[in-house]
Order: sequence, then C-alpha cells, then structure tokens
Amino acid sequence: MFDFDGTLTLLRAGWMPVMLDMMMETLARLGPDPVVLREEAEAYVAQFTGKDTVHQMQAFADHVRALGGCPRPANDYKTEFFGRFDQTRNARVDALNRGSLRADDLMVPGSRALLERLRAAGIRIFLASGTAHEVICEEVKLLGIDCYFEAIHGSAPACFTKRTLLEHLVASGIPPAGILTFGDGRVEIEDTKCVGGVAVGVATDEPDCIEVDPKKRVWLTHAGADYIIPNYLEADLPAIVLGIP
Repeated sequence: MFDFDGTLTLLRAGWMPVMLDMMMETLARLGPDPVVLREEAEAYVAQFTGKDTVHQMQAFADHVRALGGCPRPANDYKTEFFGRFDQTRNARVDALNRGSLRADDLMVPGSRALLERLRAAGIRIFLASGTAHEVICEEVKLLGIDCYFEAIHGSAPACFTKRTLLEHLVASGIPPAGILTFGDGRVEIEDTKCVGGVAVGVATDEPDCIEVDPKKRVWLTHAGADYIIPNYLEADLPAIVLGIP
C-alpha cells in the first residue's frame, strides 16, 4: 500500500509550512512565545498527516480554544487552507499541462521505476490517501501512474480510512507479514504496524528529495517504521524490503 502526497507525488510539496503559517496568524495573538506555539502546532500537524486534513484543523481549533481563543469550525479552516495552497498545486498542474514540467518532476525520485518493478513481479498495489477520492483519481491519471494500482482509495465522500483498507486486506486472506506500506505520515505507519505489516517511512526532504529529513525520521521512527528512506533511488530497495531480485 502506498500513501500518495509526499510518498509518491510532490504536487503538494511544501504544504506544511503553508499550513503552519496560516495557524500562526491566529496562534501568535494568543500566546507569548511564537516559537513554542509553532512547535506545538507542528506536532499535531505531523500526528495527523495521512488523515483527512479536517483532523489537523480540529486539533488546531482545540489549540485555539485551549489558549482562550474562539475558534472557527474545523471545516472552515480546512477550506481556507486548501484555498491558499491550491494556488501552488494548480500552478504545478498548469506547468505539467504546458510541458514545462514532466510528470516525474512532480514525483518522489524513483517512484515510477519502483511501481513498474512491483507490478512486473506480480505484486498487488493499492493507493490510499487522506485527500478526497476524486482528486486522487484525477492526479494519478495526470501523472500517468493509475495503471499500477489494483484499487485507489481517497477520503470523502466515502467513509474511508487506511486502517479500514489494511484490515480488509487481512480479512481477505492476505497474511499480515505480506502487507508492506510506503508512507510519509504517522497514520499509515501506525496502522500498518497495528495489523502486523511492514512499514517503510518515506522521510524525504521535499522538494529536493535527496536526503532524509531529520524531523520526518523522528516522527516516522516513533510511529514504528521498519525502514527509513529519502526516495526510491536505492537500487537494492526491492530486494532489501521485498526479496525481489
């Protein structure tokens, strides 16, 4: 199972600083130490990365309330965040459509080659994301990788979680040890370990995706990742993780 944003695609690279900047516009007025407030916000943003964005916004609303503020509904914050960051995402899509960017420029290095290698080995591949289902379906086609996945699962409007998919796979007869997840968020790593699978933490330093991001390493290691990688360029990765020659 693959997560999508930050694990395969870079269409939304840089989303976390934008989200934190938006939160700090409110939080900085409610507390004396903006550095501490931003660190607190970053902690719950990281905690819920991989789930529907509304979970991060609910944690933000709770933070505002705890500081004595009067928060707006979580869905309002979610709408505001997407309104801000979609300008960046849409500019990248436009560049791709114009031909000034290639699809692989908007993917974690080595993604397509790994997907091709897995498919050639006969491995079933699933995509699961906290982003809306219709958006994910549109973007995998745009990147030309929809053909690799047996099924694609996004969030709303369906009532979906990554844990639900993983439990369904186990219930369908796949042994837990036969489940391997690639993800850059705590959620998919924790869910995979809960069902007994193997988890690879994609701790890439966006947008260059060359080195391991030290903060992501800590978050994903604490979540239980069995491996930490910066990208998929390591030639021996399938052999190390999957035993594929």
